[in-house]
Amino acid sequence: MKRLPDSLKRGRPDIVHFALMEALSTPLFMNMGLKVYVHTTNDRIISIADNLRLPKSYFRFEGLMVNLFRDKVIKSNEGSILMKLSYGSFSDLVDVIKPDLLIGLSTVGIQSKAQKVAENAQGAADRCSIVVGGFAKGHFSERVTRSLGPMYSISNIALEAHVVIARILYECEKLLEKGINHKGNEERC
Repeated sequence: MKRLPDSLKRGRPDIVHFALMEALSTPLFMNMGLKVYVHTTNDRIISIADNLRLPKSYFRFEGLMVNLFRDKVIKSNEGSILMKLSYGSFSDLVDVIKPDLLIGLSTVGIQSKAQKVAENAQGAADRCSIVVGGFAKGHFSERVTRSLGPMYSISNIALEAHVVIARILYECEKLLEKGINHKGNEERC
């Protein structure tokens, strides 16, 4: 791995597993208020179905990923697509999602609280996407950075991807709950 370009951004599917476990275990995802995608350094896009429940065991997850990369799709016993693998750059993924606002979270971003980032996301757009790096060290590539709108850092220390995901999704959930309770209708985060 060390001889490959961007070696610090490769070979860590455990980070992706942990980050996905965090995102897919939230009430926001379970209530279909969150769409999740993974973009790899090799320009692969993994689309996650709304009803996906990942294996908690890393070794079972690893087997699932091997099957996904071999077969390009994972289906339920009933035949519905749970995960789909396609080829595409980060900007291709952005074209598919079509967010009104694309926020990046990185240690090199503007210092802000997670609550403020969630408020900015909700206040500025109907459809907002938040991008979190899932690599051991480093920052987004220049190619990804060019596609992003504002970039924020939610801590003065480097946080692991799953911690960033947990904090930002919790703040989104609080805003949605507040919107439902005070306005009588659901808002998007």
